[in-house]
Amino acid sequence: MPSDYGYINARVRGLKAKLLGDEFYADALNASGFDAFMSSLGQSPYSQEVEEAQSQHSGLRVVDTALARNFRNITRSILNFSDGAPERLIATFLLRYDLQNLKAIARAKHSGREAEDIKSALVPAGELKPAVLNNIAEAADLPAAAQALAITGHPLSKAFTKAVGQYSSDGDLFELELALDRAYYAALFEALDENPHSDGLTRHIQREVDAANIRTALKMQSAVGDADADKLYLSGGKEVSRGTFDTLLSGDLQPLSDTSFSEVAETDNLSKAEEVVRGALDKSARKLYLSNPLGVGVVLHYLRLKEKETSRLRLVARGKYYNVPRESLERELGKEVGRG
Repeated sequence: MPSDYGYINARVRGLKAKLLGDEFYADALNASGFDAFMSSLGQSPYSQEVEEAQSQHSGLRVVDTALARNFRNITRSILNFSDGAPERLIATFLLRYDLQNLKAIARAKHSGREAEDIKSALVPAGELKPAVLNNIAEAADLPAAAQALAITGHPLSKAFTKAVGQYSSDGDLFELELALDRAYYAALFEALDENPHSDGLTRHIQREVDAANIRTALKMQSAVGDADADKLYLSGGKEVSRGTFDTLLSGDLQPLSDTSFSEVAETDNLSKAEEVVRGALDKSARKLYLSNPLGVGVVLHYLRLKEKETSRLRLVARGKYYNVPRESLERELGKEVGRG
C-alpha cells in the first residue's frame, strides 16, 4: 500500500466522482413519496447498502442504516489504500466521527431516549466498529457506557470515563462534551506533531478549534462568570484568543469582524451563526484542498462533501416519509446546500 498522497488522492477523486449530483436531488424532490425515493436511492451508488438494510429493517431505519454502512465502507476503503504517515493522519481525523457518536450517545442518555433511537443517529465511520457502538448505546447509563468504551482502549476512552464521572456529580452535559472535544483535538495536534504535514493543515485545524469556541460562546452568552469561562475555552486555535472568547461571551461579536468568521458578527440568531461557521469551515477545507493537491486536504474535503450528502439524503428521506410539502423540503435542502 502506497504512502504517497498522489495515489491516495487519485483514489479519493474516484470516490468523489460517485457523489450524487443535483439531478438526483431534483428527482428526489419530485418523487411521489417515500417508496419512490427509496427506489431512486436503490439505483444509486448506495444500492448494495440499501439492499442489505432492507433485509433487516423498514421505513426510515433502512435509510439511516444504509447511509451509515456506506459511510463506514468509504472510510475503511480510504484507510485500506493508505499507509504510513497519511494513514496515521487520516485515522486520527476519522476519530471525529467517534467523537460525534459519543456525544450523541451522551445526549440521548441525558434525555432518557431509548437505545434504538440512539442507534439510528450513529455513523460508525471512525475507529469504533458498529457492534461496539451498539454495545455503548445499549448500556444502562453513562457510567456503563464509559465502561463499554474503556475496554476497547479507544483514544477518547480515558477522557470519556473522566468526563462521565464528573457528569455523575454535576449533571453538566455541556462540560462532558467539551472534555471530549479537548481530548480529540489533543490527539489531533499530537498526530500533527508526529507526522509530516503542511502549514495549511495546521491552520485548518486551528480554525476548527476557533469554530468550537465561537459556538460555545454563542450558546453560553451572558450565562457564565470568569471561572466558568476557564472551563469552557478550548486552547489550540489562532483567531479566537481567550480575551476574544470573553468578549464573545459578553454578547459583543465585533472582535470576529477581522477573522475567518467575520460574517458571524452580522447574524442575529444562533441558527444563522451556525450556518456561517459551517460555511467558513467548508471554505477552509476547500482552500486546503486547492492549495495542495498532493496533501491530506483532498481527503478532508471529500469527507466534508460526503457528510453533506449524508445529511441531505436523511433530510429528503424524512421529508418524503412524513409528506413534508415540496416547497418546505426544498427550502430546507437549500440550507444544506449552503453548508457545502
